[in-house]
Amino acid sequence: MSIKKQILSSSLWSITGTGATMLSSFVVFALMARLLRPIDFGVVAFAALFIDITRGLMCGPFSEALIQRKQWDDTTASTGFWMNLASAIVSAGAVAAIGSSCAYAYGSATLGDVFIVLSASLVIDALRGVHEAKLQRDFGYRLLAMRAVVASVISGVAGILMALAGFGVWALVGNRLVASVLQTIIITRTVPWFPKFVFSRAESAALFNFGANMVGARLLGQLNVKVAELVIGFMLGPVSLGLFRVGSRALTFLTAVAVTPIQNTAFSAFSRLHDARAVGQAYLRMTRATALVSFPVFLGAASIAPDFVAVCFGSRWKDSAPIMAALAFVVTPATLLYYSQPALASLGRTRLVLAQNFGVCLLNALAALATVSFGPVAVAAGQSARAYITAPFALSIVRRGIGVSIMDSLRSIAAPASAAAAMMVAVTIMRVYVLEDTPVPLRLVMCVALGAIVYSGLLLLFGRGYTVGILLELAPHLPPVARRWANKLIAWLQNSASRPVAGLGEL
Repeated sequence: MSIKKQILSSSLWSITGTGATMLSSFVVFALMARLLRPIDFGVVAFAALFIDITRGLMCGPFSEALIQRKQWDDTTASTGFWMNLASAIVSAGAVAAIGSSCAYAYGSATLGDVFIVLSASLVIDALRGVHEAKLQRDFGYRLLAMRAVVASVISGVAGILMALAGFGVWALVGNRLVASVLQTIIITRTVPWFPKFVFSRAESAALFNFGANMVGARLLGQLNVKVAELVIGFMLGPVSLGLFRVGSRALTFLTAVAVTPIQNTAFSAFSRLHDARAVGQAYLRMTRATALVSFPVFLGAASIAPDFVAVCFGSRWKDSAPIMAALAFVVTPATLLYYSQPALASLGRTRLVLAQNFGVCLLNALAALATVSFGPVAVAAGQSARAYITAPFALSIVRRGIGVSIMDSLRSIAAPASAAAAMMVAVTIMRVYVLEDTPVPLRLVMCVALGAIVYSGLLLLFGRGYTVGILLELAPHLPPVARRWANKLIAWLQNSASRPVAGLGEL
């Protein structure tokens, strides 16, 4: 199978798995938001910040080194496994110690206990890190998707039952732990690989050399994502952090469904190219395709945020709506940079990844500190503003690493960005002035439908070249019926345009 077909097949499986997983977890989150208090969410969210940052540092770099290699070697993989496990044990102890310190500082024994219990998930996750790397290297996203769905559904049911039984904050802890255990059991029992009791100093040095810069890059990348929540948690407390987490949850869900599946396959795909020019072209195509979904999803979310929060989470979370809207405006720099790190890392240019993340993280922290005294909404707005300020710097590193100019990147997203911006204005006017007295659930449905119609219509009328390019790329891989309709639409668009538009090319 060609790299292009592997990417498409893997992305489809990843989209299916991630969509089902995120939908089930979002439903669980919405139900638990109605059963638990904001402070419960805030306590677990604060502990989860440290767990998630540590997990990214612990498992990612060594696994990525295995994916990036041209051939799989059991000695190298076993060495990576023991390195993962050792770092997980040390990290779990460090997180537990941090939790004890925070519990003492805040006078909350529950907070310390949550830290200690959740730190166990780091060791559990480390046991499957190399197995997942083997699957990703072999484009085994079907199994990864199935694993994620099963674990999400079962852990979600367990969390809801615990919430109904009155376990409070421990319902959220149980939900995370059950998901971790189930994912590890499924992956380790189905991937035909078992670590050897060997440890190669030479291979560990090679893995460490690749991973050293990636550890720093991942630390900065994780801090970049979590720094706003860290500042809110320390300076405003768990209730404000709970509101911020709920406001960002919807966007996390939408990103995971629309973007993360393709992003997850990008590193595996880029690592097979081993040529900066080819990686640059693939980077542009993936950015171009992602923009088709990311812009209407994020800008649409900004326009319907109050209704979305009210319907999904309940009236007690209404203060989360402006947070959701403010964060949604990060879409332009986010879309341009979704694939920058996989592209640079696939060519071994990890120092550029480190430099990119350092600059972004520094300004992100400054923005959070400058705005936190004005409340969580101001922090969200500051994070979006910071993204636009740092985007030219990050894109200049992309140009150095893979030869993609800033103008080429901007041209790749121009059509969907313009159509989505116009759609956002239309939906906002409709919601505020025309449907003001309509029941909230009905108004939400009507606004979503209007947004879809306006966005699609604008792309078909004014973004024919972009639309034809995307359709030409996807049509050969669609089912027969869908392929025929896609080809008819392509022919109509090309006939109505002044000149035909070429396809996006091959990987």
